[in-house]
Amino acid sequence: MKQNNRAVGTAYEQIAGRFLEKKGFQILEYNYRCRAGEIDLIARDREYLVFCEVKYRRTKSAGSALEAVDTKKQKIQEKIWSVM
Repeated sequence: MKQNNRAVGTAYEQIAGRFLEKKGFQILEYNYRCRAGEIDLIARDREYLVFCEVKYRRTKSAGSALEAVDTKKQKIQEKIWSVM
């Protein structure tokens, strides 16, 4: 049965958020959106803001999560950080 990709993504973002909270991070925002794009999670680790891109891979053939955050995605993230 094929699941809705957005629902799967949201579920894994929540899992990632709970993991970070257990590590002492304070989750500030899920799915922050602005004109420049979207960030899955924004958290605080003491005095640092932490921006998280959550990637779920059903199989290894889809590539690693690191491979999914390519140069284009990094540039979008940089634009978002600059407007915050």
